[in-house]
Amino acid sequence: MPDLLHEYWQDDGSGSFGPVREGSDQFRLRMNPDARLVFSLYASSWNQAMQLRNERLGYGDYQPIEDDEDVVYTEEEKTEQDHYLKVRA
Repeated sequence: MPDLLHEYWQDDGSGSFGPVREGSDQFRLRMNPDARLVFSLYASSWNQAMQLRNERLGYGDYQPIEDDEDVVYTEEEKTEQDHYLKVRA
């Protein structure tokens, strides 16, 4: 399972977290142009990323949504992210 880079961004009103993707960066720049990067982490699945985020923010254990399958990242997603990170400004 490949690890994807995730980032936690925060502005005065809220925070956002997720894997680094071009679309996510574009959305954040439009909706929260004053957001600042607080921390980054690597994880191989969504549940792992959320647990690491919760630990970092002092929220305790992450409780996945019942009956929701964990999203495990693929090599294709890793390749796509790696290509984007090479050109990311």
